[in-house]
Amino acid sequence: MLLSSFGDLKIQDWKKMIKHVLLLCLMIHCTIADPKAAVPVPIPPVPVSVPPLPKHTWLTLHGDEPFVVANGGFSGLYPPQTELAYSQSIIFGKGGTVLLCDLHMSRDGHGFCLSQLNLQNTTNAADAFPNRKKTYIVNGKELQGWFALDLTSDEMFDKLIVTQSIFSRTDLFDFLSPYPTDLYLEENRNALLWINAEYATFYNQHKLSLLDHMKQLVETKKDITYISSPEIGFLKSMGPVVHGLKTKLMFKFPIDRNAVEPTTNEPYASLLTKLPMIKTFATGIVVPREFIWPVNKARYLEPSTNLVADAHKQGLEVFAYGFANDNYLPHNYSYDVQREYLQFVDNSKFAVDGVVTDFPTSASTAIACLAGSKNASRKVPTLIISANGANGEYPGSTDLAYQKAVNDGADIIDCSVQMTKDGVAFCLPSVDLIPTTTASGPFMSRAAKVDSIQSSMGIFSFDFKWDEILSLKPQMFSEFNGDLIRDPARKNVGKFVTLSDFLEFAKAKAVPGVLINIENAAYLANKGLDVVGAVTTALSNATLDKQSTQKVLIMSGESSVLDKFKDIPTYQKVLHIKKQVEFVTNETALEIKKHADAVFLHKHSLYTQFRGEGFTLNFTNLIECLHWANVSVYAGTVLNEFQDIYMDYSSDPYSLIHNLIYYGADGIITQYPGTANAYTRNLCTGNLESYRIPDINPGDVITTSLDPKEVEEYKPPPPVHLETKDFVTPPLPAVAAISKDDDKGSASSNNTNTNAPSSPSPPPEQAQTPSTATATTINVVAIFFSAMLGLVTLL
Repeated sequence: MLLSSFGDLKIQDWKKMIKHVLLLCLMIHCTIADPKAAVPVPIPPVPVSVPPLPKHTWLTLHGDEPFVVANGGFSGLYPPQTELAYSQSIIFGKGGTVLLCDLHMSRDGHGFCLSQLNLQNTTNAADAFPNRKKTYIVNGKELQGWFALDLTSDEMFDKLIVTQSIFSRTDLFDFLSPYPTDLYLEENRNALLWINAEYATFYNQHKLSLLDHMKQLVETKKDITYISSPEIGFLKSMGPVVHGLKTKLMFKFPIDRNAVEPTTNEPYASLLTKLPMIKTFATGIVVPREFIWPVNKARYLEPSTNLVADAHKQGLEVFAYGFANDNYLPHNYSYDVQREYLQFVDNSKFAVDGVVTDFPTSASTAIACLAGSKNASRKVPTLIISANGANGEYPGSTDLAYQKAVNDGADIIDCSVQMTKDGVAFCLPSVDLIPTTTASGPFMSRAAKVDSIQSSMGIFSFDFKWDEILSLKPQMFSEFNGDLIRDPARKNVGKFVTLSDFLEFAKAKAVPGVLINIENAAYLANKGLDVVGAVTTALSNATLDKQSTQKVLIMSGESSVLDKFKDIPTYQKVLHIKKQVEFVTNETALEIKKHADAVFLHKHSLYTQFRGEGFTLNFTNLIECLHWANVSVYAGTVLNEFQDIYMDYSSDPYSLIHNLIYYGADGIITQYPGTANAYTRNLCTGNLESYRIPDINPGDVITTSLDPKEVEEYKPPPPVHLETKDFVTPPLPAVAAISKDDDKGSASSNNTNTNAPSSPSPPPEQAQTPSTATATTINVVAIFFSAMLGLVTLL
C-alpha cells in the first residue's frame, strides 16, 4: 500500500519530499555537533584574483629583498635558541629566513646556542644548580648569576631547561634542553644560519676560545651566512678563516653607545662615525633599531638618522635588531606591529638590509606581503566595520575618529546612539560618560547606579542636556593601561557628533554603509526618550531609508529593537551577542534568523581556549550553524594591542584578522580600520608564488608543540551555550509622556531594572553529544541526500 502510494507521486512531489528530508538531515548535523570537537577545516573566502606582481624595487644596499633574521628562532612564542623555536621559524617564516644563534661555551669547551651570558633569566639554572652562583667582571662591569662556563655539557643536558626570558610571554613550552651548536648546524643544514659571538674576550679570560670553536663550526659548515660580534679583534681574526667563503662578517653595536669596545678601548658611539674603518674588516653592521629611527622619552618617533644612507655609501649592509610584537611601540604606529617593520624597509629614503626579530612570521608578512601595497587594490572582500570610528587612534565617536576611519578604508562606519535629557540623539561609545568623556571631573556628584544598564556607578548621558554634553571634552578610552595606553597627545581631541551630523558626514564621504547601534531602548522609553524614533527619523531625513546605494545596518542586543525595523527591507539587522559563547543549536540559530540578518560575535566565540593559557583549542560551531541558518557573522572587536590577541596569532593583529576571515567571518569589527584595510590589500593573497600568511586552525600550536597526551588529558569546562533568553526581549514599552522640564526622571531617582525582559519561552532542549560513529553516519546521510537533491533538480 505504501509503495503504491509512492508510485503515484509526481516528480515535483519527489523534489519537495527529498528537500524536506535533506533539510532535516542538515538541521540534525548542525545541532549534534560536538562542542568539544573540531569543526571541519573552514574554506576561506575566494580572494580577488590578481595578476603577477611586478618586481619590487628595494632601497637596500644591493636592491634585494630585506632578510628576516629569526632571533633565536621563533623566540616570541617559544623558549629562545631551542630546537622547537628554530624549526617553527622555518615553517612559518618566509623563504630565506635566517636563524640566529648566540654562541656560548660550557666548561668543557662545547658550544651552545643561548640567548644571554647570564643563565638566570633564560634557564632553570638557579633551581638546578643553587650553589653555582658566581660573580664575574664582564666588559668592565660586575655581573652576578649563573654561567655556562661553570657547567659541563653533560650537566647542561641533564639538568638545564631553557625558559622564556621575557616573563610576559608564555611558559607553556619551558621544557626544552639547551641546543648545542653542532646540532644546530646539522639539523638546519639547509637553512641560512647566523652565529653571533658576543663575549670572545670574556671567554678568553677564562681559557675558553670562541675563535677556535668558530673555526671548527666553519670547517663543519662552510656556508654559514653571517658571523657577527661586537669585538673588532674577533672579527679581524675571523677574516682569514672565511676568506674565499660566502660568509659575511658583521660588526654589532650594543644598545649602550657609551660602552667601550674591548679591542680599541673606544666607545661605540665614536666607532659609529668611523664607517670606512669598519668596512676594512666587516661586510656590514648590526644596530639597535633606535639608532635608525630614534624614539623620545614620550614614545614618539624622531626624524631618522643618516646611518643607513651613510653605511650604504661605504658599501656596508645594515641590519636592525630589537623587533618584537610585544614591545611597547612608539605611539606613531598605533600598536600596528607591521607599521614598524615597514618604517624600516618601505619608506621613500632607505631600507635596511634585514631585521632581527623575535616574531619572524610578522616580519615575513611585512616584507613579503605589505611592502609596496599602500596603493594596491583590495584582495579580500570581507567587510571592514569600524568600532566607534577609528577608536584606537582618536577618542571614539568623534569627528576625528570618523574621518580617520573613512581615510583608513572602513566599509561601514558606526554610531552607538545615546540620548540626552532634551532628546538629542548623538554618537558615543557608551551611555556612561565616565570612560569616554571628561564628565567624571565636574559632574561626579551626578553619578548614579542603574542596574539594568551596568553593575557599577555611572554618569549617564540621559541625565544631561545637549548643552551640558558640549561643555565636556571627548576622552580617549584605552582598553589597557600602563605602557599600553593609547596616544596621550590625542587623549581629548575631537568634537562630539549628533546622529544627524554623522549621517550627513557618511553621505558626503560616500561611505559604503553605516551601522547604527541601539541599546537600552526600553529604559529610555520609560524615561520619555524615544531612541528608536530618533533613529528612524534621522535615517528618513537623510533619505537613507529610500535608497540602496549605501548600506544601513541596525544593531542591537535586543530582538525587540531589531523588530522595529523589520518593515524596511533595505536595512540589515545585526544582533549583538554581548557575551562570549561557544555553542549554538539549530533551533537558536533559526530563532536568530527571525530577528536578524547578521550577528556580531565576540572574536573569542569562534574558538575555545586551552587551559586559560591564551592559546586556542578547538573550533566552536557558531559560524557553521549561523551560516547554515543564513545569518552572516561579524567578528570583533579586533584591537592592535598585543595583550588582546591569543598567542597562536603571534600577538599580531594581521594574523588574527587573516584567520578570523579564514574561519568564515563575513566582516571584521575593529577599532583600527587602517590595520584591517592594510591586510585586505596585502600582495600575498591570491599570489601563488609569494609567501603565504599562515592559516592557523585552533589547537594547531599546542598540538604540534606539546605532548599529545597532555592535550588529550585536558578536560575543558562545559561550553557556554547561546540561548534565546540571551537576546529575545519583550516588545518595547510605549514612550512615557514626561515633561521636558521634569528633572525627577534622573537615573538617581529611577534605578529600577525597567529594561528587564519578561521570561521568554524556555530554550529548546539541547541535543545529546553523539558518538563519532553517529556523527559520521549522519554526515554520510547528508551527503547522500545532497546528491539526491542534485539529481532531482536535473529532472
